[in-house]
Amino acid sequence: MVRRDTRHASRHAHASSRARTSARPSASPPSNPRRPDEEPRWPEGSWWAQQPGWSDPARKAERRRPTEPRRRAEPRRPAEPPRDRERRRSGGHRGRRAPGPRARPRGGRRGAPDRLSIGAIVLSCVVGLSLLGVAERALLDGGTVGASGTVGDDSPVRGRKERAKPDKRQVPRRAPGPSGGPGTPAAPDPEALTARVRALTLEQRGEIARRAYGAAPSRPPVVDTARTSADGTWAFGTTAIPVPAASAATPEIAFFAARWRRGRWEVGLSGGAAFPGLLAAMPATLMSADEAGALRRYAGLTAERANALVNGSRTGDRLMLPWKSGAVWAMSAGEPPGGATARPLGSLAFSGGDGRVLASGAGRLYRFCGDAAGRALVMVVHGSGLATTYYRVRSVPRLRDGSVVGRGEPIGRTGSDLPCGGAAAPRPEVGFDLRRGAGTVPLDGARIGGWTFRERAEPLLGFAERGDLQVLPGGLLANLGPVPAADDPPPSPLPGTPPGDGKPGRAEPGGAPSPSAS
Repeated sequence: MVRRDTRHASRHAHASSRARTSARPSASPPSNPRRPDEEPRWPEGSWWAQQPGWSDPARKAERRRPTEPRRRAEPRRPAEPPRDRERRRSGGHRGRRAPGPRARPRGGRRGAPDRLSIGAIVLSCVVGLSLLGVAERALLDGGTVGASGTVGDDSPVRGRKERAKPDKRQVPRRAPGPSGGPGTPAAPDPEALTARVRALTLEQRGEIARRAYGAAPSRPPVVDTARTSADGTWAFGTTAIPVPAASAATPEIAFFAARWRRGRWEVGLSGGAAFPGLLAAMPATLMSADEAGALRRYAGLTAERANALVNGSRTGDRLMLPWKSGAVWAMSAGEPPGGATARPLGSLAFSGGDGRVLASGAGRLYRFCGDAAGRALVMVVHGSGLATTYYRVRSVPRLRDGSVVGRGEPIGRTGSDLPCGGAAAPRPEVGFDLRRGAGTVPLDGARIGGWTFRERAEPLLGFAERGDLQVLPGGLLANLGPVPAADDPPPSPLPGTPPGDGKPGRAEPGGAPSPSAS
């Protein structure tokens, strides 16, 4: 009975304890919350306090909250040597901290390499080598490292000099145009000068050449720059429109003067409006004042004045025929190009004698379409402004263009070469013509070498006369030198007299003038 009452009392005591304690936790936090690891305390004598196993460590682990992570059991460390233990306690080497629990290698293995550290080292080496290459390239290009942009950026750096690409020929640099495209050359360009002279030659002389040749030019003009100033801004030379192979006409030629100004070439051809002004402004180191004056007279010579100079109305240059005075050469004229509208003496040629070609008068010598072999079309500009031309000439003396030659001085030998094009000659000869700046001067009425040259329309005929003596193309003609045409005529060459020596001998093909022509 006593035991039962005790149990009853115990139950009432427990019930009273539970009655005093709330079954559910309050919404407000307790004033003195219990720590998670603190063992719950039950009243002495209660049923909960009498239950076994509450103080057991295993039961305590089960009563832990599931949100708290479990700690892994660390492996037991091997016993440290006394020396290592003293070093760890004293802090190891100077400046090195003793390794803590988190410095241990994972898995319990000592000395295992850290993969993350090795990857970081490799990445650092790659980035460093890349930065070194970028810096080296910037230094080689002449720029500044880090001047603008980011490392490895392909955008151009301000101040960087671009290296020129290797090329066989040096192309002049061009300044950018207004829209960013290629503009005018920044320095004088010889190729641009040649293109400009060719275009201007065809523009001003193309129609004249077409009428003289009887056909349109088939090749571009031959441009030869004879002189250039030290800075390359001034140039002087010659240009010629090649003759088609079917024409026997004299090539259409001209001088040109050019100046580089404001990023472009200013070019003037002889006979044009810009040529005299460019000659007047040309530096004395490039052309003397006397030579510039002679070329200005040549360029400004009018057709009326030229006719007056050659027909004796005004004092001219007293021209002679282009061979030795007193010698006899054969006169020939090519097929009239363009049909019946062409002049019969449009292409006059002489052959025979010793083949030496002499200057018809004093003046300055120039070459057109010249080559290294000494073949060229030679022009001599005389003091009055009139000029004589000599074509199919070879062995031209190596004189500077503009050099002064006297009357009767040799300027080459007869030949059959065609440096400026044209019809082939049947034998070595020299093509002879009179010119002024704007074009050719007609030979009708010209007095040269004691002879007066005439042209007749009906029938179309050209010949040379002296008094009552007339010589047709194919006949022999004696050079009387610079004498007026009104002097007494020389004795006519005897039949069978070869040209050049005046002595009897074998007759040359063509023979003496026919009786009807005398």
